[in-house]
Amino acid sequence: MTIEMSDIQLFNLLKAKIGEKEATAVIEYVKQEAEASSIKVSQYFSKDLAILQGHIDVKLEQTKTDLIKWILGLFMALVFMIIGIYLKK
Repeated sequence: MTIEMSDIQLFNLLKAKIGEKEATAVIEYVKQEAEASSIKVSQYFSKDLAILQGHIDVKLEQTKTDLIKWILGLFMALVFMIIGIYLKK
């Protein structure tokens, strides 16, 4: 556990009001709760990111399929145009 300047300032303020042992206990409790909540937040974000990744993968697959359809359609139109030009002669 690292001691930061804000911890020292908080300790000095609390020590004057509630005593040294209690101030130390309060600071340790606040740090533990902050770490626990940051772990929970990171877990929520990782779940959200996994869901978002799944949606992105689905959208990419749909886009890939649509792109293949368009390319194939344009290729077929071009082939028919070329065949039409040769048959016209």
